[in-house]
Amino acid sequence: MIIYIEGNIGSGKSTFLKTLSSCLDNSKNNISFITEPVDEWIVQIDEHGKNILNHFYEDQTRWAFTFQMNSFISRIRRMEQQKNEINIIERSVFTDRYCFAKNCYESGKMNKMEYDIYCKWNDWLIETFNVKPCGYIYLRTSPEVCSDRINARSRNEEGGIPIDYLEKLHNSHDDWLNNATTPVLEIDITKNYLEDSREKETLVSRVESFILSLTDN
Repeated sequence: MIIYIEGNIGSGKSTFLKTLSSCLDNSKNNISFITEPVDEWIVQIDEHGKNILNHFYEDQTRWAFTFQMNSFISRIRRMEQQKNEINIIERSVFTDRYCFAKNCYESGKMNKMEYDIYCKWNDWLIETFNVKPCGYIYLRTSPEVCSDRINARSRNEEGGIPIDYLEKLHNSHDDWLNNATTPVLEIDITKNYLEDSREKETLVSRVESFILSLTDN
């Protein structure tokens, strides 16, 4: 079973995944919690010591195709290394396609030839590897809250992400997941649930019920 945690940049996916890994009953050791391969992207540097995230945010027109291709390849590689009976995974190759790559193409940062090549590779990888979801957990909050959280975590590569970019990604996530045929558990993640133990228990309980519903199906 594959369940993806989705949401905008800064919505809190990494924190939510850590929360689930510490709270969900894993007594049978059958759940994998798989993080987004940001750590790989940060150490993936060129001859000048600059990593691929730096390049992408500094010049998206030049680096959009390179980054998006690298993104879904690294996601699938990490999944194949860590799969278990139940797999809860931070972001998916489907987000790459329907939010990030789509936005790059529509905004002119990826040309038609690059986008067509990207989509062909994406189609092939999805059909070749077992990455199709049983469900999505959509962590939804406003672009403004995401921007505040990005600034708070102070990741060097993300400095200066414009609010209009977050707004476009927010709309892309809504358009995609509101029309998904795969079951979606939408969670309003605006409130800091870590400060309220009962709120955290409620969220974990909702996820447990969601997993159970997917198992029953």
